[in-house]
Amino acid sequence: MNMDWKQAASDRFSLAKDANKWADLYRDSAANIEATMFKQRRDFTVNYVLTDVSPHAQVLDLGCGAGPVLGPLQQAGMNCIGIDYSVDMLRLARSNLGTKGVPLVQAECEKIPLPDASVDCIVCLGVISYALSIDVAMQELRRVLKDGGIAIVSYRNRYNELLLDPPKLIGSLLQKPINWLRRKERAAPGIGSALKPASVRGSAKANGLRLLHQEPIGFGALRLNGKVLSDGRLAHRFNRLLNGVFRLVPMASAHRSFADVHVLVLNKSTS
Repeated sequence: MNMDWKQAASDRFSLAKDANKWADLYRDSAANIEATMFKQRRDFTVNYVLTDVSPHAQVLDLGCGAGPVLGPLQQAGMNCIGIDYSVDMLRLARSNLGTKGVPLVQAECEKIPLPDASVDCIVCLGVISYALSIDVAMQELRRVLKDGGIAIVSYRNRYNELLLDPPKLIGSLLQKPINWLRRKERAAPGIGSALKPASVRGSAKANGLRLLHQEPIGFGALRLNGKVLSDGRLAHRFNRLLNGVFRLVPMASAHRSFADVHVLVLNKSTS
């Protein structure tokens, strides 16, 4: 199972499959709603690091991909290291970043090849969904962080998939009592699956990472029974409408429930 999981993750981010797609998501020419949300995720992360982390800090980008976060941090003079499990994504990162300044290492998030308490800040965007165990990944984040260090972790919200896709929501609600009556165990999520926010926050807390801030980003494409109806202009308008509604009314908890991308800012607890 472990090797199958790793192979599936490696295949997904290979040049033969989606490596170029993920690299292109951050280019200005990409206009779909997913690209917009991922740029917002990148911009929030870069701004947070540059504003709230010491310019002399050691920053680890875990799951660095083609370098959308490393690039701006490198330009700002931050001391960075990039790690990714995909060899092809690292090749793209080397091409984008050049040969100077940023060490790039092939490794997985559950076995970070760095000493204990060796980095001040970890950026971990969209990676924990590809870990075999979120708990093990969280343990590794805490292990390599210095006391008081910051981890910025993002994931896709499982409830967004349901709340913005009525047929899928109804199917999920109907399936629960059927599974209970049959005593059927819930299937393990596939690689890259959206996650339940309470599970992620609970894992962080259980592994000594304290939540400082949660940033909800976007609401995603318009969908019907898993099929994307619009990820272009209509989806952008719909996202702007929902953002406007949540700004007018103090509904922070509802915003988090609906938002597609969650970015957590975590602090290594010393107690």
